[in-house]
Amino acid sequence: MTISTAESCTSGSLATILTSFPGSSDYFEGGIIAYSNKVKINQLGVSVDDIQKYSAVCEKVAKQMAEGVRANLKTDYAIATTGYAGPKGERVGQVFVALASSKKTIIKEYFFKGNRKEIIYKAVCETLAILLREIKN
Repeated sequence: MTISTAESCTSGSLATILTSFPGSSDYFEGGIIAYSNKVKINQLGVSVDDIQKYSAVCEKVAKQMAEGVRANLKTDYAIATTGYAGPKGERVGQVFVALASSKKTIIKEYFFKGNRKEIIYKAVCETLAILLREIKN
């Protein structure tokens, strides 16, 4: 099985964890750090209208990010994160995670507490837990 990542609020942390094991090139194809909306739109195929209507931090964008990177890199699974890691803003801690496969796309919303580093860490842990549960099933 192969995997790819599309990361906004986790800014490459998922890819770092996934590639920290020897032999990771057997399953990890690559990732896109889609921090800007321009990259989300141009590289992942996220809808401009959805970003304008709902913002880049929403269920629809997370879904499109995961499905877009999966299609671009032709992987069995793709995981995506978009959210507000902080430190400022009223929605700090809100994170959407999406996992795309050939069968379905799962999207989860979280509200993490903590500082920027803690929110990113929690988002990475939850994303990997979703991936692990799905692979086991």
